[in-house]
Amino acid sequence: MRSSGVAVTGFPFDEVTCNELPYAERDERYRRLHEWPEPSYAHRSGLRMIWKYADVREVLEAATPGISNANSLDPLVGYARIAATPRAIPPFVRHLIPPPAKATANLADDRLHKRVWNTMAGPSGHFTISPADRPARAAAMAEYFHEAVRDTGFRTGAPLDVTALSIGYAARSVGAAVGLPAADWPQVAAWSGAQSGLLGRVMRGRELADAVSALGWLFTVSGAAVRESRGSEATGFARRLRDAGLSHRIAVSAMANSLAAGVHTVSGSIQQGVQRLLGDPDRVWWDLLAEPDGGTRVAAKILQLDPGLVAWKRQARTPVVLSSGTRLPAGPLLVLFAAANRDPDAFPDCLALDGTGKLPLTFGFGRHVCPGKSMATLAVEVFLRQLRELVPEADLLPDSSESRRRSDLLFSGADITVTG
Repeated sequence: MRSSGVAVTGFPFDEVTCNELPYAERDERYRRLHEWPEPSYAHRSGLRMIWKYADVREVLEAATPGISNANSLDPLVGYARIAATPRAIPPFVRHLIPPPAKATANLADDRLHKRVWNTMAGPSGHFTISPADRPARAAAMAEYFHEAVRDTGFRTGAPLDVTALSIGYAARSVGAAVGLPAADWPQVAAWSGAQSGLLGRVMRGRELADAVSALGWLFTVSGAAVRESRGSEATGFARRLRDAGLSHRIAVSAMANSLAAGVHTVSGSIQQGVQRLLGDPDRVWWDLLAEPDGGTRVAAKILQLDPGLVAWKRQARTPVVLSSGTRLPAGPLLVLFAAANRDPDAFPDCLALDGTGKLPLTFGFGRHVCPGKSMATLAVEVFLRQLRELVPEADLLPDSSESRRRSDLLFSGADITVTG
C-alpha cells in the first residue's frame, strides 16, 4: 500500500491510482482533485480524465452527440499489443474468435439493449432482489461468507486475510447468481481479475498472455453454460437469456460480463470499506453494523466513497462541449465516477454518513447503469455485518507486504488483514 508523507502539488492522480492508496490519502487526493483549476486532465495513459458530477453523468449517459458508449482495451492494452504478444495469440484464437458480442452498456441497438437490460435488471430481472426476496438472498450470502471463512482455515484469535476472504465470498455470490456450476466458482476470481487487468492496467508479455487466457476461459465456460441451458428446464440466468430470445453470442457475453464485473467490484468495495471502518479510532460506522438498519446505511456510504470500480471508459468521437461548458477533444475518456461521488457541488458533506446529495454514480447512469446493483449492494452489506459478528473487536494489522499495490485506473481494492 503506497502512502506519501509529502504534499501533492501536481495533479493528484497523475502518478498514482486509488488502488495504491490507503483511504485517508484517497480522501485527501479526491479533495484536491475537486480544487483542480481545470475540469479535465490529459493523463499520461492517453486517457482524458473527467471528474465533475455533471460531466461524468452526461458522459456516462452517452446521449450527447459525439460521445460514444464504446469501451475498449485501448489505449492501455489494445488488440495490436495482444497480436504482438506471441503467447497471447493461441488463447485468443481458441477462446475469443469470433470476438465477443456487445451485450450490455456497449450495445448500440436500443431495442436489444432494453431487452438485455430487462432480462437482467428489470422489475422481474434475474439480478433484481425484491423486498420479499431480500431475507432469503441475505441468508444465502451469509452462508457463502461462512463457506469462504472455512476455506481460509480461520481460527478465533488468529489473523484473518480479509482481502482473500472477500474475493472468495464475492466469487461464490456472483458465481451462484449467474448460475455457474459450483466447481467453477474457485476460478471466477481469476477470470474476473483478467478482465479487470485488461481494462485498467498496462500489460505486456506473459502477464498479458495469462490475462487473455483467463478472459478466454471466462467466455468459454459461459458459452458452455448457455448451451447446456437449451436442453434443461431448470430456471437460471442462462435460461432467462434464452427465453428472452437473445442470440447465443449475446447471451454468452451477458453471462461473461456479469461474472467479470461482479467479483472485483464487490470485493474491492468490501476491502476498502473495512479499511475505512477499522481505520476510525472511534469505530462509529463499524459499530453501526450491529444495528437493524445500520448495515444498510454503512454499505450505501461505502459504495459511494470506496467503490471497487472507480472509473469507466468512454470515447469522444469528435470534439465535444458538454452542457457545463467543459470542452473535450476527440479521443478516449476516463470517467471518474468515484470522484464525482465526492463533488462538493453535488455532495456538500460527502464524508458524513447521512450527508445529503444527488444520486451517487457508483453504479453508472443511463444505459450504463449496472444490472447487478441490488445484488452487489446486498452482498457488501451482508459481508460487513457477518465480519463484525465474526470478529467484533477486529483491529487492522499493518500491511506486511513490502511491495505496493499495482497501478489500476479502473479498479481499486486494499490489502487488509485483521485480528481480534
